[in-house]
Amino acid sequence: MRTIDVLVQGATVELFHFYGVAIAPADSGESRDEALVHSDPASTVEFSAPGFSGVLALSAHPGVFRAMTGLPPTLDSVDDWMREVVNQLMGKVKSRLARFQIALHAELPQLRRASDVARRYRGSKQQFCYAFRTLKGEVVVTLGGDFDESSLVFSNSSPLPLDGKVILF
Repeated sequence: MRTIDVLVQGATVELFHFYGVAIAPADSGESRDEALVHSDPASTVEFSAPGFSGVLALSAHPGVFRAMTGLPPTLDSVDDWMREVVNQLMGKVKSRLARFQIALHAELPQLRRASDVARRYRGSKQQFCYAFRTLKGEVVVTLGGDFDESSLVFSNSSPLPLDGKVILF
């Protein structure tokens, strides 16, 4: 299993557990044949750093979002919740990569059609697809772009605070 797989899967499981949804990885691996397809809409966030640039995308069955603590009761507000969830997932991935001396810059999250996400990944050098299962449906996370895993240099010190730490302004 690659380092990036462990980082993304761990971040996804941790995020959904925080919102009260039991989730487990179903499959992992590099995919060029787009074996995992996002459902509409998918939320995406673009990111960049030396050696790491691309797009993180997330989609889930609406039942998964309804099961999450704090979700507004109407499906009309799921779009905002999806953008928030992918933003938080990007934050968790970013903090994990900081331990490997990678300082990501993330853009604002967007909603995209599944076909737009698939089209965006076609030009990617690498694509990693992750499927997760919950009692309420499937969650799909994809990471596409240009990743140089040889640039990952682990360090015990991190420039970012650990999850749960208070940041005073």
